[in-house]
Amino acid sequence: MIGLLLVAGSALGAAFELAPRVLLRPSFGAYSDAKLHDALGRAFAEYWESGSPALPAHLTSLVDYWFQWHAIKVVNSALLAVVLALLTTALWQKYVRGRRWYAAVATAATMSTVLVIWVLSVNIQVTALPLIPLLGLLPGGTADGELARVVSEMREELTNAAAPHAGSPVPAVLLGEVERYYWVTAGISATLMVAAGLTSACFWRRRLAGDTSAIRVRFMHSTLGVITALTACVLLLMTVASALSALEPAASLLGITAEAYNTQS
Repeated sequence: MIGLLLVAGSALGAAFELAPRVLLRPSFGAYSDAKLHDALGRAFAEYWESGSPALPAHLTSLVDYWFQWHAIKVVNSALLAVVLALLTTALWQKYVRGRRWYAAVATAATMSTVLVIWVLSVNIQVTALPLIPLLGLLPGGTADGELARVVSEMREELTNAAAPHAGSPVPAVLLGEVERYYWVTAGISATLMVAAGLTSACFWRRRLAGDTSAIRVRFMHSTLGVITALTACVLLLMTVASALSALEPAASLLGITAEAYNTQS
């Protein structure tokens, strides 16, 4: 049982990056990182210059690509989370039944499960609203310097109401997407935080109500209770940070494109 789960987990882990590339190649071609960044830079510059709220065809294609890329990862991450959860359960059972060294392996498996669930939540967020995460891949510039000018104009637009492009619908569309993205992120983080908190409380209650002579069972519940409690605390911080980002969409959008802007400046 444990051997099969390890094989399945390894296969899903290896497919995490490989599967999207293979499955999307017939529709979108082979996107290398450099090719994707360059195409995004040109498409975003075209969108900004268009002055239209509708995404141009090139940017729409990239958004579709990013959506499908992460949708595939959602399926992969969900399957991997199930496999790791089953593996974690099996390892803790081995520990409880008398194999002491299984405690370390079971703890590692538990933390891996938590990590994969977080990866799953991130991919769900990107799948729900792919445009804003995609902008995080903007390159440092384009060969003709067009992206440098566009990012500079966007920065001026977002920090100065009297900027030349004031009144263009493009910034409003981007700010709306930023706001929705971070509210979705906050909602998912808050949901996971509540689930982790309730799970932690359940483990601690079982530890206190269990047989005091069952040391290994108590240790298992204590370990699981601590891990889930710490997870809930981290998710609380993520929820607050996402909510603050949603309340300040202009600052958030500037932050997303800051790396490209700083490279160009």
